[in-house]
Amino acid sequence: MTKILPRVAALHDVSGYGKCALTVAMPVLSACGVEVCPLPTALLSTNTLFEGFTFMDFTPHMEAYLAHWQSLGLKFNSVYSGFLGSEQQIHIMMRLINEFESGLAIIDPVMGDNGLVIKTYTRGMCDEMVKLVSVADLTTPNITEACILTGREYVSAELNEEASYKLCWDIAALGAKAVVLTGVQRGEKLYNCAMQKGIYFEHEINLLPYHMHGTGDLFTSVLTGGLMRGYDLQRSVQSAAEFVYDAMEISYDLEDVFDRGVGFEQIVYKLGSGVYIK
Repeated sequence: MTKILPRVAALHDVSGYGKCALTVAMPVLSACGVEVCPLPTALLSTNTLFEGFTFMDFTPHMEAYLAHWQSLGLKFNSVYSGFLGSEQQIHIMMRLINEFESGLAIIDPVMGDNGLVIKTYTRGMCDEMVKLVSVADLTTPNITEACILTGREYVSAELNEEASYKLCWDIAALGAKAVVLTGVQRGEKLYNCAMQKGIYFEHEINLLPYHMHGTGDLFTSVLTGGLMRGYDLQRSVQSAAEFVYDAMEISYDLEDVFDRGVGFEQIVYKLGSGVYIK
């Protein structure tokens, strides 16, 4: 009997230093036992937090890249996108969903954080992202992105259960089959709030008193790995939240960790079953 190795097409940028996007998604999904086929959106020397980074937009090459995949008859168990740099790239992701046997469409709508929209995001791009989220099997916005998608004004990272439920409900109403609202704070706790088929649940974890970049990409990548290995949404959310927490905690004393990004490499082997086993 032929064994099945789950395959994910991952549309993200590549940063040579400062872990995020594909430099997180590829090792994490591989550790989960999932094959990753990367489709780069841009190549950067470092992530954009560093002054003087070099940037090469990969958009002119993406259509030919996809055409070759199509000629090979490639099929995927999931397509997974993170930061998309233009309306054209959003349309390319839509094409990948519509024209390939693409399995689950997992959309991390990377548009902003802490109430601020990413500077490169235009009103037109935000509108197109709403369309992309509407065809998602799963979307993982933070509160800022959820507010952009639903036309709300961002007020705070603190949301009570009723407000979190309403945000998830309104994003599901756009068409997304499942929603995980990330980064909800209540006092000293952090919540990931989810809705699937009208059923709402929350996962609670302690809130660490510091931030590291790459954690959003890390969360959604671990979550995707769990789903690809057959775990349900609730178990996959738990796995992702606990993995990110532990990776951040053991990374605190690493040299240059707040430049290099969360040191998940130290425990990535614990994802071998598809979910995080401590």
